[in-house]
Amino acid sequence: MKRPYLLGFIRNCTDLDLPCDPPFPTELTTVGAHSVIWCKSLTEMFTTKQDFLAAMLQWLEQIQELQLTVLPIQSGVSVVNEVHLVELLRTYEQELDLCFDKVEGCSEYCLTISETNQEFTPVAYSALREHVQSGREYLDQLRMRHQLIEREVVQTREVVSQFCVRLTPWIKNYWSEIPQTQGAGINLGFLVPNASKHGFIKELKILLDEVGFTDEWNGPWPPFHFSSFSLKPESYLIHKSLNWR
Repeated sequence: MKRPYLLGFIRNCTDLDLPCDPPFPTELTTVGAHSVIWCKSLTEMFTTKQDFLAAMLQWLEQIQELQLTVLPIQSGVSVVNEVHLVELLRTYEQELDLCFDKVEGCSEYCLTISETNQEFTPVAYSALREHVQSGREYLDQLRMRHQLIEREVVQTREVVSQFCVRLTPWIKNYWSEIPQTQGAGINLGFLVPNASKHGFIKELKILLDEVGFTDEWNGPWPPFHFSSFSLKPESYLIHKSLNWR
């Protein structure tokens, strides 16, 4: 028997016509104010992870056109049957409300920035051992490399702070990833109210021109990184189901 595969949660939806065409023949189960979008097990639909991710991207684009607030499932989870799915909605009602209160009416924009015309050749740790005559020389090389990374991290924090201050009027929240290796780009994510998206995009382009950074940004997307709702794995749900009445 195919198990329901969870795709995302929505709130306060009535008379909603979800996309039922490929890639996902989706269905909707509602309990109170919350609904879960799901389809049958995907194991027979896709042969590779790449095919699945491409289909998921296509599905999210279709959902986005409906102007819904969606909490995507951060890791694919299937449940035993639709009865357990209903219990799942009842169990996590409070957590779902908290997440929707945070992200409702917003979308996520992701941004990767790096210095324009930056020339950087990655250095493997093994390369540091070349042309050294002693362990002390190797440690000196290692220390210099770490100092370069530390300086870049400090510069990154300054850039992140500058971006967030300038974009504050148009964003609700943000996240950032500090580079772990020298020369890595800065990854940023912004939670933007849908009513502010035009002002956000305009100011972002102006800011990128001013600071001399190249940009690769995409969005709007369902607020994936800003959803703090974490669904328990299938094994946990099966264990909990033993006590469901």
